[in-house]
Amino acid sequence: FVICIEREISEEFIENYFKRVKHIRETPEEILSPFKDFLLKDFKVKTKAEINSWAINQAYLTLGTMLTVCAAEEIDSCPMEGFMPEKYDELLSLEKHNLHSVLVLPVGYRAKDDQFSSFKKVRRPLDDVIIEY
Repeated sequence: FVICIEREISEEFIENYFKRVKHIRETPEEILSPFKDFLLKDFKVKTKAEINSWAINQAYLTLGTMLTVCAAEEIDSCPMEGFMPEKYDELLSLEKHNLHSVLVLPVGYRAKDDQFSSFKKVRRPLDDVIIEY
């Protein structure tokens, strides 16, 4: 999977999202309007960098859900950063869809002869990573 963000989140994008929510959920306008109005106002004052950062955070939420589903279904997966997003964008013609790649998630099943699959996981002790008060 190539997880992408919108290159630009415009007023029209936000409006269309709420139209879709209203259509699918049949949610009354008076319930949707306060949040929609807040987002429209908030995104107007955010810089492009702030919106980009917000969108990337949304992509990580998606990644977390996908990793959880893969684990539950016993499908191997490995989240990846450090790839060349511009090359992915070019190869997949993402710009014409107003998208930019930010994460990659290969999924599948490991080879039966993968000697590393039986190695014990090496993790820091819980006492090193969890602080109890």
